[in-house]
Amino acid sequence: MDMKKIIAGAKGSQNGVYRTASPLSMLFASATSGGKNVFYVLMMYAGYMANEGYGIAVAVTGIIMTVKTIFDGACDPVVAAIFDRMPVGRLGKMRKFLLIGYGTTSLAALLMYRLLACKFDGIVGLIVFCAIFALFVVGYTILSIGGTSIPTILTNDPKQRPFLNFTATLYQYVAPLLLNTILAFRILPAHNNRYDAACLAEACLVYIVIAVVFMLLSFIGLAPVDNEEVLGELMSLNGKNKKIGFKEMWNMLKSNKPLRCYIVTGTTDKIASKMSTDSIVMVMMSGILIANYQASTMINNAGAIIGLVFAFLGGAFIAKYGVKTSTIVWSYVNIALGAVLFVYCLILGPTRMSKIGVMGLPMMLYVALMMGKNAATMILNTAEGMMRADIADYELDRSGNFMPGTVGACYTFIEKFISSFGSTIVTFAVALIGYTSVMPQMGDTATWAVFWVTMILSVGMPVVGWICNIIAMKFYELDRERMVEIQKDIAEKKKALKAQAK
Repeated sequence: MDMKKIIAGAKGSQNGVYRTASPLSMLFASATSGGKNVFYVLMMYAGYMANEGYGIAVAVTGIIMTVKTIFDGACDPVVAAIFDRMPVGRLGKMRKFLLIGYGTTSLAALLMYRLLACKFDGIVGLIVFCAIFALFVVGYTILSIGGTSIPTILTNDPKQRPFLNFTATLYQYVAPLLLNTILAFRILPAHNNRYDAACLAEACLVYIVIAVVFMLLSFIGLAPVDNEEVLGELMSLNGKNKKIGFKEMWNMLKSNKPLRCYIVTGTTDKIASKMSTDSIVMVMMSGILIANYQASTMINNAGAIIGLVFAFLGGAFIAKYGVKTSTIVWSYVNIALGAVLFVYCLILGPTRMSKIGVMGLPMMLYVALMMGKNAATMILNTAEGMMRADIADYELDRSGNFMPGTVGACYTFIEKFISSFGSTIVTFAVALIGYTSVMPQMGDTATWAVFWVTMILSVGMPVVGWICNIIAMKFYELDRERMVEIQKDIAEKKKALKAQAK
């Protein structure tokens, strides 16, 4: 694959039909993905804080996580309607929205991990924890709805969108890589390698500071498009600045078949991903089976870094073959790699997986498998982000309504409702093998029960999600050729709108 063509893709088609963005704007604006992921990673440890800082039992924590995710999904259409109806003011629209999201999530995190932790227990502790979590959900939803609209607004160039979504994927993986490295090598050792309240309080402060850096970068990148000239024109493409409501949402969900296919693809992937990356599952894999959390962190980091290189090449693959073909191809690749990883771990078994944590052939084989798995998964993530933007443009062409926030909300509402059961499944799964009053911790005994629960959640469930991808794409019509037609139609409508204004 010609690297010059890959780089040229980031510069765009240089065609007046498309709205293009500078490479620097794409690189900076996508930082929202990293900031959002900082809070996502931090809240992965909310179960530990509920147990350590508020005296809530493990099984109850799983139920709270499920209710929290359902509430999160219910907030999405409300926040999306507010976002799509919000006018563009002098200070823009997206940056104001994102600032509110960052501020609310940061406040909730500080309350949960530092200001109110270890001050309440019993029923009061449960109520306080749930109230803080609800505040976090509102802030995170605002942040998510604003962030998912960026690819649609920044550019509609088919050569640029894969690279824009690649940069978002880059931040999405770099943020956890950075955070997990700091946690594994700086914070955890200072707290006897235990996820106690003091450990998580320190991590909270570090994570929030990193999130602010990502926020500032995203504001710089959004400045060229977060104005009346760009957003105002898109919002009035149907002849007027239409107020988006629940009627338009329902009509889109009912009439937009590609959106329904996307929901199936994204939902199955997300529930599998949330279970496989759950903090409990990660502790069982890295701290109990591999029995070396620091070494496992470095292995995952190496896999992620190499994976990012392949994700960059994957962006060129998506630009050439389109989202539909790319999703099918890389889902098959992921299924094959997942099967090989499972067989490899099965051969080692629970007592010999600790060899992965020591330099040697077992570690090198595991690193190679993780590199391949991360690379293929990152390409799918890049395709998913581009799919959401394509669907928003399809809806703009179909109905005349510019609804990027609502497209994301329709998906996330259903995705969160279904994936809400992920945390419950994880906590009940570990409860079945004996973890009823305490969470799994590094150094616990590696048993076959721990092995099977970890493998099913971390490897088995993602394979099911990738199979669903392949099935859904059989009914997805927005291939590369169809999207070229849609962008031409939108460009003609914009010309007509400008002609009427003169």
